[in-house]
Amino acid sequence: MKKLKKISAALAALLLAFALGSCANESKTNDEPQVQKVSIDSIEGVYFFEYEGDYKLNDCINANLKTEQDLLVYLSNFVPTLLGVPNANVSLNLNFKGFGCCSIAAENAGSAGGKIYGRNFDYPDNSAMIVHTKPAVGYESVSTCYPYFVTGDEPWAPENNMAKTIVGISSIFAPLDGMNTEGLYISILQLDKESTNQTDPNKKDVQTTVAVRYILDNAASVDEALKILEGFNMHNVFKTAYHYAIADNTGKSVVVEYINNEMKVTDAKVVTNHYLTDNEAKPLPAETKSSMIRYKAAYDAGEAAEWIMTPEQVRDALKAAKAIRAEGDKNPIWSIWSAVFEPKAKKVTYYFREDYTKFAEVTFGN
Repeated sequence: MKKLKKISAALAALLLAFALGSCANESKTNDEPQVQKVSIDSIEGVYFFEYEGDYKLNDCINANLKTEQDLLVYLSNFVPTLLGVPNANVSLNLNFKGFGCCSIAAENAGSAGGKIYGRNFDYPDNSAMIVHTKPAVGYESVSTCYPYFVTGDEPWAPENNMAKTIVGISSIFAPLDGMNTEGLYISILQLDKESTNQTDPNKKDVQTTVAVRYILDNAASVDEALKILEGFNMHNVFKTAYHYAIADNTGKSVVVEYINNEMKVTDAKVVTNHYLTDNEAKPLPAETKSSMIRYKAAYDAGEAAEWIMTPEQVRDALKAAKAIRAEGDKNPIWSIWSAVFEPKAKKVTYYFREDYTKFAEVTFGN
């Protein structure tokens, strides 16, 4: 009987230890941030717009738009016509303050496999719009836009469905990043104040975001995207230089930069806001310190994973490379969105305003 009591006591002790251990583990898990999937509609200041049909992109290219004012006039006349209300008064304003961003490309270690891309868009807090397009001719894509650039409203919020549609159609021509059904990814990142204005008389004139739209609709690879850019006279909006992070399903990832109006292409897995072209004409100025810090954070994350990253690792790399705010800044920069692009899954996962505990997904092309 004494032996049986000893065994029972030992079992009770083991059960108690297991229960305490389980509680401790549960407590540790509960202390960690829980990541939750939410709907786009539930996120304040984030809007979703879809358009299927012909939005006359070739007409925009043939218009040879060279300045932001050219684009403003074009959209103010084009959007009402497309909507069948040619006499409507469409109020659009092109605005800019300067922004900082990050892009990363790697192999996808997640369940989808293939490649994976990540992107931060850093800017003073305002609304965001996700645009899903199915052009009459061309590739379906998902892109992300910043309505402030075409409205000037702080913050922007549509008064009604017509207002949302007008800004949505305008935003088709103003994507800041995106991916198409062929797995081609592209994003714009700001550089310095030297604007690009090419003047080959045998080429069409195109602006920064219109070029991105044309690539999303027509390029299936980095090589095709580069060929498209080579065929245009590039004109940067807002008298500011930009570079373009471009990647595809083959694993090729590059940055395109314009130096002294010449297009330069450099292999790059990470891009922030300083030049990556090996060129003495563009030394690194002191003001690129923030860019270098964010570049190193994203690059170190890629190196640590040997450039084979899960979607969560890409998210964490973007989190590490998020916007840097100066103390006391009255108009601080935020990572308005952090997007993880999975071309094989045809999926984009969005985190907004540096809240990495909840995400929204957009799938397309299936």
